[in-house]
Order: sequence, then structure tokens, then C-alpha cells
Amino acid sequence: MTKNRGGSRRTWLRSMLAVVTGFSAVLTMASTAGAATHSTGYAAAAASCPYKYFCAWPEPNFGGTPLPPMYNCKEYDIPWTGVGSWINNQTPGTRAQFRSSDHVTRWMDDGAYDSDASADWGWVYWVKPC
Repeated sequence: MTKNRGGSRRTWLRSMLAVVTGFSAVLTMASTAGAATHSTGYAAAAASCPYKYFCAWPEPNFGGTPLPPMYNCKEYDIPWTGVGSWINNQTPGTRAQFRSSDHVTRWMDDGAYDSDASADWGWVYWVKPC
């Protein structure tokens, strides 16, 4: 007599479907938690950068101890290298200038309000927030 294997195959498929669904749910929760943490970090950073100021952090996602907010239209020294972050919360359209070691503007942001949670500070020695 031949044993019916259809039931065991069906059970195996259901088990695999449950495993895949469970794994998918865990990944979704993990990515949602990461997004919520990033959003919370951004919200806190945005709240700590006063209107009419440019703010810079030494770590990505607005981490670490930021420089004091920059207001005056002058060059400010960027004392770190690596990947950091910034927020331009100045009056609408005001563009921050990112300058190299020779004080030459090599890049400008799109104008306030603007931000970058993963900015390369490696080549930036100075920021002029106007």
C-alpha cells in the first residue's frame, strides 16, 4: 500500500509559509523601529537648531556633540573629519557654503530649509552659512 504524502507536503508548505511570514514581520518591525529612531533623532536635531541658524554635528544622523549654532555671515571652522550631518534652518533660500582648506567654496546646499543626515566632512574645513 502506498502512503499518502500529500498531507505531509501540505503541512510542510504551511510551516514554511508561517516561517517566511514570521521572518517578514520581524524584518518589517526592525526597519520600522530604525526609521522611527532616525525620525526621532532628526526631530530632536531640528528642534535644537534655532530658526535663522546653521547647525553641524560630528556624526551621521545628527549624533554627537554639535558645534554651537552658526548665525553670523562668516567662516566657521569644522574641526572634525569623516561622516557627520547638518541642518540649514536659516531664512528661506539662504545657502550655506562648504569650503575646502584653501577657503574656496566647493559646494553650496540648496538653500534653507535643507539638511543632510550623512554628510562627508572629510574635505570640508570651513562653513559659511550665508
